[in-house]
Amino acid sequence: MPLLPISIGLILGIFFSYMSGGNPGTTGLVITTIFMGSLLSLVFNYLFRPKSFPKLIPVIAFGTLFMLFGFGKLELSKESVSSCRDLSGKVTYGTVFRNKISESDYQTIHISLEKSTNGDKQFATNGNIILTLDTLEGIYKTGDFLAFKTVLEPFQNETNPGSFDAEYYYGTHHYVGRAFIASNCIKKTGTRENLSVFFSKWQDEMGQSLKSWLPESVSGIGVALLLGNKADIDPEVLDSFSNTGAMHVLAVSGLHVGIILIIFQYILGFFSRWISRKQAILFSVVLIWGFGLLSGASPSVIRAVIMFSILALGQLLSRKNNGMNNLILSAILLLMYDPYYLFDIGFQLSYVALIGIMLFQKPIYSLLRFKRKWLDWLWNGSSVGIAATIATTPLMLYWFHQFPNYFLLSNIVVMLLGFIVLLFLIILVFTAWIPYFNTLVIFLTALSLQALVVGIQYVDEIPGGVSGGFELNFFQFLLIGGLIGFCFHKLLIEQLFPKIALAGLAVCLLFISWKREVKFEQNQLQVFSGKAFCGMIQYNGKLITFKEDIPKNKQILQTLKNAVRDSGLKLSKTLVLKSGNKVHLDGKEVSFEEMENGWKFRIGEQEFTYLLKGNPGKSHPKELLSQRLQHYLYKDEKIQPFCMPI
Repeated sequence: MPLLPISIGLILGIFFSYMSGGNPGTTGLVITTIFMGSLLSLVFNYLFRPKSFPKLIPVIAFGTLFMLFGFGKLELSKESVSSCRDLSGKVTYGTVFRNKISESDYQTIHISLEKSTNGDKQFATNGNIILTLDTLEGIYKTGDFLAFKTVLEPFQNETNPGSFDAEYYYGTHHYVGRAFIASNCIKKTGTRENLSVFFSKWQDEMGQSLKSWLPESVSGIGVALLLGNKADIDPEVLDSFSNTGAMHVLAVSGLHVGIILIIFQYILGFFSRWISRKQAILFSVVLIWGFGLLSGASPSVIRAVIMFSILALGQLLSRKNNGMNNLILSAILLLMYDPYYLFDIGFQLSYVALIGIMLFQKPIYSLLRFKRKWLDWLWNGSSVGIAATIATTPLMLYWFHQFPNYFLLSNIVVMLLGFIVLLFLIILVFTAWIPYFNTLVIFLTALSLQALVVGIQYVDEIPGGVSGGFELNFFQFLLIGGLIGFCFHKLLIEQLFPKIALAGLAVCLLFISWKREVKFEQNQLQVFSGKAFCGMIQYNGKLITFKEDIPKNKQILQTLKNAVRDSGLKLSKTLVLKSGNKVHLDGKEVSFEEMENGWKFRIGEQEFTYLLKGNPGKSHPKELLSQRLQHYLYKDEKIQPFCMPI
């Protein structure tokens, strides 16, 4: 694979640039030195030792050249994005490309920056920001060109367990910062019409159309499957997809584009008398680009379309087509365009899953043979799921800290219904204007969506469906990923038994399982940092959450849900607090009492006060203050949640 050293070099260069942070000089100098050394060695060997030319030297030279390219590309991307300091206090202009109105009548708008002015001076700006307004007096929509003046804050992670990694996500998606802004500090000055705005509006309109066509119970799933927007899915249904390892079906990316490509090629196969194989491949590529544009042309979809276009067109350019080389070529082109794609979890999962399928699917499929066609078809699809799961397991443990034990069952549900649901959704979009026929299509689409939800929920209800609570650092992730890849390559492809590597993998898995069990055995009470009083009690493997009785507070519910998922334990019960609530824990008692300025809670003979308002004393623990008090007193200082053993 001649492209392998190039891709490895490019990935390492991007990674080293990311890890170097704000001090890239030393790292860049080291990479440049290695490249110059390999280049000089290449010239020396070519001039003086042509007969004994080492094959490794040109590989190192090409690898370090692209390492240097990847390093420089990401450094340039960092420099091109404006900073909070550059924009704060200046009049800035930008275009809305995403908007959302919450149940609390807050509107959040995502703005692509264009320029900034300070007096008579004008500066070009680049990047995205998030603004939140607490009023609906002026509702801003996609394409609105706005002028605003505010003080931006950089994204910061919450310190609660399992919380969203905002710094990583927004830092790798070209975002600068965010701010709460008063309505008198922002104004619409016009509209912008470009391809990005056009497709964003198209996606919004299509989402509204799907909601109007489909029943409310399944419309959110339909929008997610076709457009990738999961905002309107019922939280319980979303949890079922997450627990069963089927969340990928709700994110329009490689899976959807791959399914659509297979559908198109299968349909075109019926016209083989009139359409040649090359023409069918070209038509399929055009059609998946149409699907990508139809679904709103989001970055994840376009990445997947480019990836599969290169894989499909590679079949035309070479009789001995190498799918792995085509896959690597698509990754190289995408990373050369935007190196931040490397840090997108969807990008990582798509490519790693496809690599696993290309390497392991056929050897796994050959392990069993079925005479009945339907069983053979089912096993063929299952082997694809097994191969993808083998490859993506390290990523699932590292990013999501859990493993779906019944992934095979959920894979069968997705495999049986995924084609049908996507096909009906696409037919619905194109035929919704046809009277009577559209009624039939809507019924069949809703029926297939409901069947998909019921099937996933059925798998989720089986006891022991998900194992959570795994914690891997980056070194453990690399080690386990390397060992899994090496062991299964030896076992399935070379048909050898790598004793040492398997023993090493077993030791690694036993170690992270031991860490997980130690975590389960902790008996502790945690109070989370938030606008309200909430927390979690873990005792003898049981989990009890508690929260103030504040209706429709999504922040509290999400904080508790994240913490439960991070713990890896199953929730026993949720306690909605009232003054005088008590929890008995094998002789120990935890009691809660509401006060004018917060809550008092006792654990045995120890007493603590959580302040929601008022003026705390100097000795009052920082972590026992509401977010508002923490921010007022300690500004941007990161304060860990209150935690004590019980």
